[in-house]
Amino acid sequence: MTPLTTPLTFLRRLSLLVVVISLVLPSWSQQTARAKPGGVSLVDVTSKMHLVLPPAGRPPDSEVLHKPMSLGEYSLDYARNVLLPAMGGSVAVGDLDGSGYPDLYVVLPGSSNHFFRNQRNGTFVEATDKANLSGTRSDLSAAFGDYDHSGHASLFVAGLGGARLYRNNGDGTFTDFTDKAGIKGKPGELATSVLLFDAEGNGSLDLLVTIYTDLSTPPAKSSFIFPNDFSSASSHLYHNQGDGTFREVTATAGLAENPGRTRKALAADFSHSGRMDLLLLRDNKPPALYKNMGQGKFEDQTWAAGPENWKYAYLDGQIGDFNHDGKLDVALWSTIGNQVLMNEGDGKFTPAKSLEVVFAANRVFGLHGAVADLNGDGYDDLLIVDNNGQWRYIANHRGRFAEASLTVPADGTKTRKGEAGHAQPPELSCLIPVRVQKAGRLALIGVRMDGRMIALEQHPKEVKPGSSSAR
Repeated sequence: MTPLTTPLTFLRRLSLLVVVISLVLPSWSQQTARAKPGGVSLVDVTSKMHLVLPPAGRPPDSEVLHKPMSLGEYSLDYARNVLLPAMGGSVAVGDLDGSGYPDLYVVLPGSSNHFFRNQRNGTFVEATDKANLSGTRSDLSAAFGDYDHSGHASLFVAGLGGARLYRNNGDGTFTDFTDKAGIKGKPGELATSVLLFDAEGNGSLDLLVTIYTDLSTPPAKSSFIFPNDFSSASSHLYHNQGDGTFREVTATAGLAENPGRTRKALAADFSHSGRMDLLLLRDNKPPALYKNMGQGKFEDQTWAAGPENWKYAYLDGQIGDFNHDGKLDVALWSTIGNQVLMNEGDGKFTPAKSLEVVFAANRVFGLHGAVADLNGDGYDDLLIVDNNGQWRYIANHRGRFAEASLTVPADGTKTRKGEAGHAQPPELSCLIPVRVQKAGRLALIGVRMDGRMIALEQHPKEVKPGSSSAR
């Protein structure tokens, strides 16, 4: 071999090798493009669905939650009229007539609530007055459930003073059955949510009322801030007695020993025992995971489920089988970051390794995230609000997560920080997935922090090879 022919021969062989590799395998750029999940566009369909509410006479002021209060200016009426509205509204979904079409109940603290019946054509009509469901003006959330086996879902509402039960009369109207059903409350007790689940496996819905704090007992300080300086409280579990009444069983069930400022409770068979376990989310301490031991008894199994998983106080959470293995997983949101805990069986959880940390919205109230199958592939995805107020779409492909592009309607008043010309989504207090029509697109329906409603419809969009994912 001569020095002149050796390099030439080498280059020819190298070129041939590259050609062969390119025929067998896609290029790196093609692999990256194919691995990238498709994006999603969210289109505003609020008006199209007839979900427009009259403007609030006094829009909520979220800034009051950061201002110190003195004992002289604080009262239960102040909490009812100023603090509760700043916490934001919510939406409950339920099929009230067995038609397979969901109806909506919109809770607006500090204002009247609104009941919307599904017209079965992609629109809703308000029926609040006829249904007698305007609420107490001190409500925070609600849930539907057929607690009395009447064939009609009744309405349970949480708020200041505890929980209230509005029984479905079966003719489009509701009657307040709170006292007759044996549900008790205290004037200053702030109930944040109601959860209906079968605690004993007997086919009847029991009731868990999560309690945040007692607003009639302010902190023993000359100046304080809500909610940071307010004390913990114990939630209430009510046993369904099968005759249309409930009996409180919190202490005997083993749920009275670990109080906290509870925001929400999730019920699922996390341990694969055939019984419904409980996960209580509090904003002043880590969650409490209670394993259902049978016969209405619960045992705190938080640390046995993985002590490294509960290092934060979580404000919100949702359940989903993210990898379709038959075991229910949990998505959690805090003021620091998001987390998905994959269920390993027998109540044990491990963090999803493919999920990157997204720095969360640093606020106590308001939307932090949602779980929904946004791209229609049968796997629940994540929608996360980050620390800049931007919405982040985390696509789920068989239990593996990757960020994808998301287009959202502009609020019209703000721009994204650091990205001039890009509109920032509206600030919401809640957002939940709803299939308005049986064969229709998935909608995300929620409430803005100013009390207006919003409905967004998902439209998957193509991601061209080589294009970048826009947030």
